[in-house]
Amino acid sequence: MPLLDTTPTQSNYLELRAALERVRDGHELLEQKRQILVLELMTQVEVAKRIKDEVTQTMARAYGALRRAVVRTGLTGLARQSCGIEMEHELRYRTHSVMGVPVPQIECQAAPFGLRFGLTDGRSHTDEVLQRFLEALPLVAELAQVENAVFRLAREIRRTQRRVKALEKAYIPQYEEALKRIQEALAERQREEFIVLRRVKRKHRLAEERTLPEGRR
Repeated sequence: MPLLDTTPTQSNYLELRAALERVRDGHELLEQKRQILVLELMTQVEVAKRIKDEVTQTMARAYGALRRAVVRTGLTGLARQSCGIEMEHELRYRTHSVMGVPVPQIECQAAPFGLRFGLTDGRSHTDEVLQRFLEALPLVAELAQVENAVFRLAREIRRTQRRVKALEKAYIPQYEEALKRIQEALAERQREEFIVLRRVKRKHRLAEERTLPEGRR
C-alpha cells in the first residue's frame, strides 16, 4: 500500500484522514466481533465438556451391556441376532449464523426401542444392549454438533485476530505516518510561502520608497 508515496496536498490529506476513520471503524467492528466469538466459543466449550461426560457415561453403560451380552450369547450368536434387526434413525441438519459464522445444528431422533430380542429367544440382555446404544445416539450427534461449532468458531477467531493485528500493526500506522508526513509537508510549505510573501512585501515596500519624493520618505 504505497501511502508514503502520496502527493502531499490538502485534498490527499483529507482523503486519507477519511480513509483512516473508516479503517478505525472497521478495526473496532472486528474487535467487537472477536470478543463475541470468544464468548460464544467459551460457551460451546463448556457445553462440549458436559456432553462429553454424558457420552462417556452412556457409552460405558452401552459397552458394559455389550460385554455381558457377549459373555452370555457369544459373538456368533449376538451377530446372528443383530442381522435380523432393521432400524431407521432420523438425522436433521441445519445451520445458524453467529457473527457470520455458519454453526451447525444436528438433531438425531433414534428409532423406537421396542422389544426386539427378549420375547423371541429369552435373552433380554440383548435388548439392553440395543437400548443403551439407542440412548447414546442423540448424545453423540449433539457432541458432534458442539465440537464442529467449536472448530468453526476457533478458526474464525484466528482469522479475525489476524485481521485485527494487520490493521493495528500495518494499515493504521501507515495511514498515520502518511498523514503526519503530509501535514509536515503542508506546514513546511506554508512557512516557505509565508517567508516568500514577507520578502515580496518587503521588496514591494522598498520599491515604493524609492519612487517617493525625497520629502515624503
